[in-house]
Amino acid sequence: MAAGRNSRRSILIVAGIAVLTATGGFLAAQLIVSPADAAARTAAPPAAPITVPIERKALDSAIVTRGDIAFTGSVQVTISAGGTGAAAAVVTGRVPELGSVVENGTVLLEVTGRPVLALSGELPTYRSLAPGSSGPDVEQLEATLAGLGYDPGPQDKVYDAATGAAVAKLYSTVGYAAPQPSEEVRAALAGAQASVTTTAQAVTDAQKALSDAGRGPAQSERLRLQGDVDAAQASYDQAKVTPGPANPAAVDAATRNVTAGNDYQAYVGQNLQAAIDQNWANLADWQAAAIKAAQGVVDAQAALDAANHGGPPSSSAIAAARNQLDIAKATRDEALKPADTTVQQQALTAAQSAATDATTALTAAQAAAGTPLPAQEVVWLANMPRRIDEVLVSRGSVVDGAVLTVSGADLSITAHVSAEEAGLLTEGLTADLTVPGIGQIKAVISKIGGAAPAVDPPADGSPAPTGTQVVLQPKDVTNEQAQKMRGANVKVTIPVASTTGEVLVAPVAALFSDDQGTPRVEVMQPDGKTRFQPVTLGLSTGGEVEVKPIGSDGKDLQVGSDSLDKGSLVVVGR
Repeated sequence: MAAGRNSRRSILIVAGIAVLTATGGFLAAQLIVSPADAAARTAAPPAAPITVPIERKALDSAIVTRGDIAFTGSVQVTISAGGTGAAAAVVTGRVPELGSVVENGTVLLEVTGRPVLALSGELPTYRSLAPGSSGPDVEQLEATLAGLGYDPGPQDKVYDAATGAAVAKLYSTVGYAAPQPSEEVRAALAGAQASVTTTAQAVTDAQKALSDAGRGPAQSERLRLQGDVDAAQASYDQAKVTPGPANPAAVDAATRNVTAGNDYQAYVGQNLQAAIDQNWANLADWQAAAIKAAQGVVDAQAALDAANHGGPPSSSAIAAARNQLDIAKATRDEALKPADTTVQQQALTAAQSAATDATTALTAAQAAAGTPLPAQEVVWLANMPRRIDEVLVSRGSVVDGAVLTVSGADLSITAHVSAEEAGLLTEGLTADLTVPGIGQIKAVISKIGGAAPAVDPPADGSPAPTGTQVVLQPKDVTNEQAQKMRGANVKVTIPVASTTGEVLVAPVAALFSDDQGTPRVEVMQPDGKTRFQPVTLGLSTGGEVEVKPIGSDGKDLQVGSDSLDKGSLVVVGR
């Protein structure tokens, strides 16, 4: 058994040696090359066209560049000095957070318990404004107030009561009491109000004096005066009929006349009776004589009575009574005559004029006492809204210099493209940003060419790239993303054109032009020969171009094997 195993081992060893020997001989034969074979193997292959197949696909043309991201317009904010008195200006609250957005009309900071308002405007603060102020800064304030929805009245560059009222509403909206006028202005207002009260009382007093002077005597006095006139009139009438003192001689003469008259009447009476009794022919005469005698007795008796009662009324008594009547009438008429109120009217006019002046002064004082806008309570910032880039103070800090650094609230990407690429761009085109750590973000072209917005310089101090400048604004960026994106250098991809669906696409290297300048491609045919196919060109991007086959007359041809089709081989080199 042992001898058999040894025999088989020997056979296998011999066979292995034989195989190795044969293999080595084959390899050696392969490595041994004759000079002729070596020359044949190293000669250049026969020349043949280099072809690539035509493809059918959609083409998209995009411009790819790099851009730097920054917030626009970084500026330091300082607060105007003044109006805080001897005490230092201390930050008491409303300290903003880094990255927060500052809107037009909002509180930027609280200093010494008072707000510092952020308002939108180009002209910086250089003075406090108050009723009566005028100028371009007032015009800027009026425009800003109107834009915020607070009516400042006519935008006439004049700070008036309406402007002050609008400022007061702004303060009320942000939760603070409106600023108060200075002590000097308040004192002037108090004085004007007191003057109005004093002059109004003077007018009331003057009006009363004028009314009293023009009203005349009371009714009781009027009745008394008329009574005096009536009494004097009665006295005068009585004086005209009151006899004078009796004259003895006249009485005696009248007595004798009465006696003589009675005697004659008796005589005539006897004769009349006789004439009646005896039927005298002259009876009528005696009757007439009797009547006359009786009348004579009556007249004589009347004369005697008059002599006994005195003489004619006394002319002196009548004159005196007349004089008293005239005095009573004059007294009455003078008392009832409309009073001369010239003095009182002049006094009233003067009082009214003084009251008008006082009212005018009060109106001016009230206007001057309207709500002011202190310089230390406003900061004007252009291009609102803004973003807080740096907070330089904290609650309790004493204000000394800059308090904040703000930039534009919007991010801005500044990129550069070639002049040819710029010609393909328009404002409003959407671009894709590839932002490290964030990914893809959309942006919109806001400006092409011209001066760039003020942005932070590159952090690495590298020079700005050359070419046509393109400014883009990112869309739908959160505050957290904005802070991460600040200062980043990002890839900017701007699609500028695309085909409508799939088209025939050839490499740009496959294009040739004939002597007329018509583009064409060289097509490899199945028999190994080539032919030239005229084409019109479409969108070109990334070394590829859209091609359409045309005939010798320049008209479009149907896509197909006899013109140009997907898979057609075109020559790109030899």
